[in-house]
Amino acid sequence: MNRDALRATAHNGCLRPTWGAYGAIRRPAQPRRRTAFRALGVAAAAVVIGGGIGAHFFLSGAPAPTPSIRILSPIPDVTLVGGKAFVAVEVRNAQLGVSTSSAKGYHLHYYLDAIVPTEGRRSANPSVGKYVSTTKTAHEWTVSGVGLHVLTVQLVTDDDRPLTPPVVAAVTVKVPKGASSAPSPSPSTPSPPAKTPGGC
Repeated sequence: MNRDALRATAHNGCLRPTWGAYGAIRRPAQPRRRTAFRALGVAAAAVVIGGGIGAHFFLSGAPAPTPSIRILSPIPDVTLVGGKAFVAVEVRNAQLGVSTSSAKGYHLHYYLDAIVPTEGRRSANPSVGKYVSTTKTAHEWTVSGVGLHVLTVQLVTDDDRPLTPPVVAAVTVKVPKGASSAPSPSPSTPSPPAKTPGGC
């Protein structure tokens, strides 16, 4: 038997490398069962690693959505009738109310012609202008004074601090000349006294 024709032979129960046609050592083919088990092991490892990565992102969670506020009413530059301004807002990604162990509470500050504080370390209560603190998503102002007025709404924490970054919305309204804060009642005409039969 020459070297080129040499094939794998059993030696002490093991397969030995054989020589190929050009004298290079060639490894014998692996049994199919061992190859199948190895492929199955690689696939299982991939599933475990992939599942761990997925579980990590699931447990850590996506970034919390940013709170926002939008004024639904009044529309910008509207002319007020009777000096009344009804402000309605939409709040997203924030729970209005007192903070609990499972959720952080927020409320709203409605401002009228105020210098609105928006720095998170300071109180959201203004030193100039009017404001109302509430958890309701609507408030009505009585606006007096001819000209433009600014209505502002800010989402604040339960200890009256602005958010960082601040969540604020504002709209401008107009009070026309001759408008009053409340409609005047029409004068009533007194009725004549009833006549008594036979009287003067």
